[in-house]
Amino acid sequence: MAHITNNNNGSLPSVPRRSYISTEVFNSSFYTYTTAFNGLVFNGVLGSVPSSSVTMCPSGRILHETGKKLFPGANPGITDYMVSVFDPISMLTGFINPNNSNFSLMNTDRAAFLLDNVTGPNAGLSTVTARANALYTRGDVLTGGRLDLSGNAMLYGNVSTIGNTYLGGNLSTIGNTYSGGNVFFGGNLYLQNNSTIGNANLSNGNISSTYKQFFVSTPYVRASSIIFLTYTQQSNAGILSADLIVPTSTFRIVSNSSTDEGRVNWMIMNSS
Repeated sequence: MAHITNNNNGSLPSVPRRSYISTEVFNSSFYTYTTAFNGLVFNGVLGSVPSSSVTMCPSGRILHETGKKLFPGANPGITDYMVSVFDPISMLTGFINPNNSNFSLMNTDRAAFLLDNVTGPNAGLSTVTARANALYTRGDVLTGGRLDLSGNAMLYGNVSTIGNTYLGGNLSTIGNTYSGGNVFFGGNLYLQNNSTIGNANLSNGNISSTYKQFFVSTPYVRASSIIFLTYTQQSNAGILSADLIVPTSTFRIVSNSSTDEGRVNWMIMNSS
């Protein structure tokens, strides 16, 4: 007598659940795959996905695996491991190299039918619910490419760079920052150590000969320190200079105007 076998879910093939988020425009890394039989040999070719473009394949787009895969050696013309992905926003399907720097791994338990509610360039990078997994490590982070930070970076240790550092946002650091190259700021630089910056009220200084002087106490001044001075409020302003440095103790702000009662911002810069 015929009967129906009851299978539990564990006996069924697994449904692809892995997702990726594009970290940059990916239309040039999104492919079709076709094969042709020519001269008793199968040839495989990767091509551009029809309708793919910078607009249709922006950064921040979430892509879901379909289950198809391409393997070097097994699939002709393939030199890298490739997976097929589906974009529920553009409705495009194609192959990507999941280890390409254009893509980052998303939650592996996210069903493809759950809409990401993400549209537009960089939307997935700026929408909290669509961001990729957080990274937590007590070890080293090694990168051979760029380190892009769209948010703030909180650094509680020291930062050392051999090359150039480009900052489009804010940088806050509790420890030291060392750079062997150039540092470019497109945003703000905030100094948490208030002992290297300050404001002096010259009206509280004293007259010495024909000039006004004000002594600043700070443990971070060195004999080789470079001290920057600028007025924030002028009253009988003169020409400013800094001298009489006592390392780890004090330095003097001098105005050549003996009646100077302005307010002066100062900042100390030390070499390593």
